[in-house]
Amino acid sequence: MFSIPGPVILDLNTQRDLLSADGAYPIFQVDNLADPLKRLFSFAHRNQVPVISTRLNNLIAPGQRSPSAVAALGGGPGKLLCQPGTLGYQKMPCTLLRRRREWPLDCGTSLPVDGFHTVQQFVFDLPNLNLFECPRVDRLLSESTAEVFLIAGAPLEWTVRTAVLGLLARRHKVLLVSDCLGMWDPYEGDMALRQVESKNVEWLNAEQVEERYGLAARHRASRAARAKARAARGNVGSVKSPAAGLPAKQRGAFRI
Repeated sequence: MFSIPGPVILDLNTQRDLLSADGAYPIFQVDNLADPLKRLFSFAHRNQVPVISTRLNNLIAPGQRSPSAVAALGGGPGKLLCQPGTLGYQKMPCTLLRRRREWPLDCGTSLPVDGFHTVQQFVFDLPNLNLFECPRVDRLLSESTAEVFLIAGAPLEWTVRTAVLGLLARRHKVLLVSDCLGMWDPYEGDMALRQVESKNVEWLNAEQVEERYGLAARHRASRAARAKARAARGNVGSVKSPAAGLPAKQRGAFRI
């Protein structure tokens, strides 16, 4: 469907309920993600990198706690979070680009024919933590090609792991932005991390992403590739014509 020559950022569930300290169910060490996310999206804005964003919608936080325990603790597993119309449902301001299009939570699969030519960001609502159960996201990620998908967001033990495994199954190149990932449970997050690492997925932080995929770096790589191609053409010897060594008469010369 879409062929994107450069990288694409896959931004997963960067909402206030997860990424704010006063959210309904904040991730572990939530304060560590703010600055790297700002840097990543500043890089996307400056370099016109397409962004595919997801947003949880009326999610019941996963876990095994009883309703009485949830009521006593005031949050945690079992609590309803990311409810539309609330502050926690909104994405963090730094993760929203000016040219974007938001898609409702439905079973449709339609997508714009012009792709990312008129907008830079798509925002999709998810029915649950598995992003591939949203038909539009599944179609977009299955039928599109890109140089690499840069994955950021949360939670690592649920949506991020599903995204990595699903993209690899669809034969996409995947790169994880290490300082832009969050987890709810450190133990479960560590287990997910081990599973992802076993797939030989590359890791870079936000600063390294900018150094590798910024416009300046891409221009340098393009110039180096053109120089290499010119050098390769120059090293190829000219092919001698079979008739070059024959006398003029045998080559069909004529006189006026």
